[in-house]
Amino acid sequence: MEFLNAYSFLDLFWIGLSLFLIGMSKGGFPVGAVALPILILVWPAQAQAARAAVGFMLPMLCLMDLVALFFYWRKVQWGRLVYLMPATVLGVVVASYLFVSDSAMIAVSDKALKILIGALGIVFVIYFATKKWILRHIHASEPTWGKGAVFGFAAGITSTLAHAAGPVMQMYLLPQQLEKKKFAGTSCAFFWMLNLIKLIPFAMLGRIQPDNLKLGGVLLPVVPLGVALGWWLTHKTEQKHYTILIYAVLLITSVTLILKAL
Repeated sequence: MEFLNAYSFLDLFWIGLSLFLIGMSKGGFPVGAVALPILILVWPAQAQAARAAVGFMLPMLCLMDLVALFFYWRKVQWGRLVYLMPATVLGVVVASYLFVSDSAMIAVSDKALKILIGALGIVFVIYFATKKWILRHIHASEPTWGKGAVFGFAAGITSTLAHAAGPVMQMYLLPQQLEKKKFAGTSCAFFWMLNLIKLIPFAMLGRIQPDNLKLGGVLLPVVPLGVALGWWLTHKTEQKHYTILIYAVLLITSVTLILKAL
């Protein structure tokens, strides 16, 4: 447990809270978008905070996806995901080659990654604020290979860079007007597959560090608790009041992350 000496009690609390929030999101309650900006802001080694936090989060996401699938397995609309997967795999490969590898054609510094993640958070807030207007102006539609190619590739890119494909997946699924449990289950299954695919380049490129795996193991108990609470809240409560608060926090943390990077 010597590796824990690098973290204060507050560090462990905030990192654990971030994992708990993502677990809730995996359970169907949309609070996960705020977790990565918080995690980067509190990560002890700030010089490489964004890269370290993204790498630390991936194995934990895979675990959360597996727990969430236990709750939603029967609600997954697998046929709607077939259209996404070929382009999603391509997006992961392209992002890994262009941005993530040591010999990347387009180098992304930790500072740039912080700004990108903050900007994506702000985009997420704008999308949330305008989602009702968007939905009023689109008609129910079924998935197609064209839509799957566009949204799948975008999800592969944004997820590889910053685990930030949530809005992309929402834009793909919302026009299909799924019942909320089917929506949550289908999203969960997509990210389960996507994150398993990402493990390959992340492991090959050394983005998954042994000490981070140990830290994840110590904080592991918060994962099923977060997923279970998210699942319960999805079934039992109205989400709008909670989500307004969460997106307000997301906006604040995203702006803070950008200002800190600058």
